[in-house]
Amino acid sequence: MRVLGRYLGNELTLGVAMILMALIAIAYFVTFASEMGHVGERDFTTTTAVFYVLLKMPRIVHEMLPVALLIGGMFAFGGLAASNELTIMRATGASVLGLLWKLRKMGYLLLLVAIINMEWVVPYAEKSAKVMKATALHQSIVEFSGEAFWLKDGDYFVRMDTVGNDGAVAGVEWMEIPEAGELSRFSYAERAHHKMGQWNMEKIRTTLLTGTEAQSEELEAMSHKSSISGDFVRLASRTPDDLSTLDLFYYSRFLERSGIDSNRYWHTFWERIAAPFTLLVMVILALPFSVTEGRSLTAGKRVVLGAMLGIGIYLVNRVLLNTGEIYHLNPVVTAFAVPLLALTLALWLIRKRGL
Repeated sequence: MRVLGRYLGNELTLGVAMILMALIAIAYFVTFASEMGHVGERDFTTTTAVFYVLLKMPRIVHEMLPVALLIGGMFAFGGLAASNELTIMRATGASVLGLLWKLRKMGYLLLLVAIINMEWVVPYAEKSAKVMKATALHQSIVEFSGEAFWLKDGDYFVRMDTVGNDGAVAGVEWMEIPEAGELSRFSYAERAHHKMGQWNMEKIRTTLLTGTEAQSEELEAMSHKSSISGDFVRLASRTPDDLSTLDLFYYSRFLERSGIDSNRYWHTFWERIAAPFTLLVMVILALPFSVTEGRSLTAGKRVVLGAMLGIGIYLVNRVLLNTGEIYHLNPVVTAFAVPLLALTLALWLIRKRGL
């Protein structure tokens, strides 16, 4: 039985690896072609484009892995069915679910690799790619000190704790330094919003420094002009791809407490939670299709069928997730709906066909 489990695992690993490499190659050249328009602009060279796209690949792997599992699983299991190897395995008394159980060690390893990529590799690669491109194009970069974002706005140095996608800022400090080393005013606002070329602040504490004296006052609202654009402020918003799952959880809760829209971050958080479950579902779905259709389909037809099914599931899932973000649907429902439907389909096929 251990030999059988290793054999099935090797076949599945080979099939998934082949399909995943093909998908990555296609995604790389498509992404590279889209970046070629920047080549020659400022310091953005062909080499920059090559390394920038390489840094985008971990995210592509994260998104394409469920599709690769389904297509690769159908390719591998279908090949075994076509050569009657699956029939012989089942003749020994092994059921489809029993065959899946023999793949558990390979599944544990796959989940470990996927989680490492999702939790550590993707956030680091996405941030590095963003900085590389902005530096090459001489674009302004909002500095992140590890706890807050910093930028310069005219005579002000601005420190922002949290920035939402809409430009809303929670916990923002302004330090007015008209001449180097000369602090003349310090202000703190619980909330602020950059709109129409000015900062609109709420619940402000401001301190004016004049010689050896300091005058403080508290205001409910205040506005002052800004020399930067709202788009530049929004650069400081931490995108979900920059964060690990645990950071997403804490960041989403912090946005809620700060009164900033956290819907996008909660949807990404629950999508991450559902990702390992989705991988398992793709393997379960591949096997009943392979057992029943494997002997009647060529390898090419199995790949086409798997591609249509896998890409269809991927697109439906993305549409549902994006719809959930737009209409503020329950993120748990939108994240698990498609995987649960796919699992229901797989179990129904297994039961209906007596597998």
